[in-house]
Amino acid sequence: GLSHKTATVEVREKLAVQEHNWQSVGRAIAALPSLKEAAVLSTCNRFEIYFVTNDVHAGIREVTEYLSTTRGVSMKELRSSLFMLSEDDAVWHALRVAGGLDSLVIGEGQILSQMKRCYEIATEKQGAAGKGLTRMLNTAGSAGKRGRAETGVA
Repeated sequence: GLSHKTATVEVREKLAVQEHNWQSVGRAIAALPSLKEAAVLSTCNRFEIYFVTNDVHAGIREVTEYLSTTRGVSMKELRSSLFMLSEDDAVWHALRVAGGLDSLVIGEGQILSQMKRCYEIATEKQGAAGKGLTRMLNTAGSAGKRGRAETGVA
């Protein structure tokens, strides 16, 4: 993924995906050879792809090549802007995002509704989330909601 912390506005705009295209882009990414599932979250301050693969290195390479080819961003520019997390680190990141802890304004609430929308779109009939991403995105939404309700971060 990338965010306001790692990428310029120009790069974020090139990679941005309108919400009505999250599902089709997720399906295209999930169809890459080493991937099994995918979900897209694209906002004004972040662009993230959550995916499931048996080969993390191949998955990252294929997704990066896909983004470079389809979004017109050089591999060099992508490498300097993207952050790549796997396994537990990726799950913890999703929880922080949903909780508003990784936002430009800490605790802002819009990202929780965007993360819930990511879950809804990815888990619809034509979505590309399977059991792994469904569980992670659902947990992130629940954690974000609970965090807002039980803490002063809001």
